[in-house]
Amino acid sequence: MPHEDRIAEEEQRAKDGYHLIRMRLERLQQNIDKPAPIPVKKDAIRAPKAPPEFVRNVVGSSAAAGSAEFHIYRNNRRKEQERLDYIDKVAKMEEESEKYKAKREVVEKEEAERTARKRAKNQKRKEQAKKARMAKKGKKAGSDSDSDSDDDNDEEEASEPDGGRDEQSAAAETAADAAEETEESKEE
Repeated sequence: MPHEDRIAEEEQRAKDGYHLIRMRLERLQQNIDKPAPIPVKKDAIRAPKAPPEFVRNVVGSSAAAGSAEFHIYRNNRRKEQERLDYIDKVAKMEEESEKYKAKREVVEKEEAERTARKRAKNQKRKEQAKKARMAKKGKKAGSDSDSDSDDDNDEEEASEPDGGRDEQSAAAETAADAAEETEESKEE
């Protein structure tokens, strides 16, 4: 305890807050390996003390009220008001917590729906690109020998709203068709 008394005396000699903080920092730097005490923030709402089981000073209408009766009454009223304020604050915090949870659930549900829609759209785009690649490979492999299968592919593509291909695969097919036509014209 003498060490703590010495520290307290040093802190009392500080001229102002700046010097007090400087003293504390110097003390911390002397023992750099020692962990610094980090103050813990107290709860914003503290539960009031439980009311007494037996009230000895019952305030009543008596003709011989002493001079302390008003102070006793005022103190009891203050304690009751603190208790009611605590109950209100706890109820308000619970209500805000419930609102936050409900709002968070709505947001998560909307995010899940949005993600599902995007996932389905991306999956559909991938399948269409895969079909286009397969059709392109089928054209190169079977070129003119398998015209029946090309007719089937044309019917499948016509049944789809965008012709069974996305913009990139359509551009790739037109470029491939143009290259085939130039090769045929060179051969002739």
